[in-house]
Amino acid sequence: MKRIALTGFIIWLVATIALRLGGQYVFGRVPPILLLLITLPLMALVARAILWHLPTREQRALGAIALVSPGMLLDTISAIWFPLIFPNIRIGCSGLFGGWLLFCNVVVLLTAVLFRPATRTAA
Repeated sequence: MKRIALTGFIIWLVATIALRLGGQYVFGRVPPILLLLITLPLMALVARAILWHLPTREQRALGAIALVSPGMLLDTISAIWFPLIFPNIRIGCSGLFGGWLLFCNVVVLLTAVLFRPATRTAA
């Protein structure tokens, strides 16, 4: 689980840097419903790619918690000090930003619980 938590931290760091550099092109220019529709399959794919090797639903759920926890913790700072961390994004987009973060995390958590890997058959 430590490796998954580290992966979650790296994903958070890369995403935060990307938003710091180009978030103004995402928030405020892309309609919110389109942002969510694009994000849904991407986050589900990320969750599946990282958690596929965990054999049980319970282990995938714990893995998903480990995956999203670093970002959820650190995004509280991003949300509280939004104008300082993301001066390139209009302050009016802070609500959309916060809602989008919640959406991303929920998609990962639900994917982990609902995803059923193909059963392996003995050769």
